[in-house]
Parts: sequence; C-alpha cells; structure tokens
Amino acid sequence: MKTIGIMGGMGPMATVDLMKKIILATPASKDQEHIPMLVDNNSQIPDRTKAIMGQGASPAPEMVKTAKRLMMAGADFIIIACNTAHYFLPEILPQISIPVLSIIDVTTNSALEKGFKSVGLLATTGTVSTGLYQKKLEARGIQCITPPTDKQHLIDDMIYQGVKANNENYDTRAVKELLAEMQNAGAEAFILGCTEVPVAVSMYKLQGEFIDATDELAKAAIRFAKEEEANDTLIA
Repeated sequence: MKTIGIMGGMGPMATVDLMKKIILATPASKDQEHIPMLVDNNSQIPDRTKAIMGQGASPAPEMVKTAKRLMMAGADFIIIACNTAHYFLPEILPQISIPVLSIIDVTTNSALEKGFKSVGLLATTGTVSTGLYQKKLEARGIQCITPPTDKQHLIDDMIYQGVKANNENYDTRAVKELLAEMQNAGAEAFILGCTEVPVAVSMYKLQGEFIDATDELAKAAIRFAKEEEANDTLIA
C-alpha cells in the first residue's frame, strides 16, 4: 500500500476528522490492514482566507515546508485537510515530486455520481471567492448555489467562532435559516466545502442532505493508496 501524507493543522480538529474518516472507511480486521499515514499538523500555516482577501501572509511557504517534510518522510502522495488551501497548490507543486489528491475534484465527482443537478456550497469566504468549487461543478453541468453575499459571514463565523474556537455552545439558528433559504433556491444537497464544516454538522447537529468533502477525500485516498482506482483526481 502507498503511504498517505496529510498536510494538516488547518485546523487541527479538521485534521483529526480526516484521519478518523480514513481509518473508519478502511476495511480492516487488524492493525496491519490499515493504511500507513504520515501527518504534519502544522498549525503555524497562516490563515488561507485572510491571505486570499489580502489581509494576511501567504500560507504557501509553510505549506511547502509541510509538503517537503511529508515527502522526505516517505509519503507517496499528499492530501490536504483544508479546502481553501488548494488555491495555493500552483505554488506548492513545482517544489515537490509527489502528487496531491484534490479534495475539490473528488467531491465534484461525487456530486456528479450521485446525480445532483444543483448543490449549495458551505465553505469559507476564501474558497467561495476563488471559485474553486463553482468552476469544477459548472464544468460538469452542476449548478452551484452560494450563500447571499450578506450572509456568507454566517458560515465563516460558525467555522472560526464555533469549531476553531472549540465552542460547543455556538448558536447556529441563523445558519439553519440560511440552509433553508438555499434549499428554497434549489440546492438539492450541500457540499461541506470546508474541513471544519463536517465537524460543525456533528457538533451542532445540523440537518440536511450533505456531501462531506472530507469523507470523499478520505475514501478516494484509501482507493488510491490501495491502487484501486485511476489517478485522474491527482494534481502533479
């Protein structure tokens, strides 16, 4: 089996969630049947959304450090426990010699396979503003519905003030109203397009038809590590 390298720390809880999903989705009856993982939980990577919005340092240098550490430690390919970080991949890939499995691509493929024609996107302002998901989805004929501009902050606040702050009592009433509004606008399902959002769904018991990007990445990483699928979702 190939060894998975996880670029983590964005944030730490999301990294643990990805690891857990890989372990739970792996058919194994003993330790030796699980897939080897190397994890760099680099919590010092600067905030990706702030960088995209011109409000903070670029995360690329720290991402390169992490990618190189994983590569030198023996990872065969890398997965990133952060959707927004994928925007910076063009700066990372030329400096490493192992491929990256794209969370954006595997999640888009899942939405297509499940037959959805219109999906809502629950992600950071950074991910939404770059069009990472919109471009991929619309190229496959899937409409992407994002929160109204004046309500996008509700998702950001849940991510930063809720999950990242480990606030189990965060008030999500406004978020639930937003999901209903997006459903009324035609969203058949919601892409959990930030690795903190699946954690939020569990933590705050949000309800809906969800496509968990973290889970889709975990399952794709297992298949690739076990060489069970072609590498059309790899970026090299």
